[in-house]
Amino acid sequence: MPENLAWIADAWRGASPGAADLYITCARGLAPEQLAERMADHEPVEVGPALTIQEAHRMVDLTQIYCVGRIGQSGDWSFIVECVGSEGWALDPAASRGAEVLIFDPRPDDPPSFFRYLADGEVQLHFELGFGYDPAGAQPDLLRPALEAAGVIPPEGSIDDLLGADEELLPVEEKRRVLKVVGEHFGLSLPRQVIESGRLPAVVTRTSPPSSW
Repeated sequence: MPENLAWIADAWRGASPGAADLYITCARGLAPEQLAERMADHEPVEVGPALTIQEAHRMVDLTQIYCVGRIGQSGDWSFIVECVGSEGWALDPAASRGAEVLIFDPRPDDPPSFFRYLADGEVQLHFELGFGYDPAGAQPDLLRPALEAAGVIPPEGSIDDLLGADEELLPVEEKRRVLKVVGEHFGLSLPRQVIESGRLPAVVTRTSPPSSW
């Protein structure tokens, strides 16, 4: 059953295969197959049988298949969860034409993880997770009021520390609160049990190495 997005921060810290590299991209205004097509480095994109995350991992051979995603729908949002790697961080903002796109990238090998919001063909908001708050994009203050209300960041212009030295948020708790705010703002929830333990239709998203490799 869908739930708030705080679980993503916990999943990225998990010990199960693939837990630390759940690369999640969501879109409102695109069907799951359309989202996969805009993200893939090849065409046509074929939707295969439903797989678990472990089975999707085993498809990656690093010769012809570099990234595999599993697709689904939650409310108004389509989603694709890639394993082993992704290039969501470098996704062309044009992929958001006629839609909204949210990217949750753990960057396990090159932290920090980050959140990015694309719409109207451009980056609307981008910031790192768990390492303070330094937003960029066309709407850098989009989530500021909600993040202030959640106790993640101090009110803008405040000269006082948000928390005392003994109460400073741990990075994982900061991530949990930020992700919860993101989900509430965009009306997005994702089914943790299905994503982590269930089966979802699989698509190959990369047949060549991501440029970041």
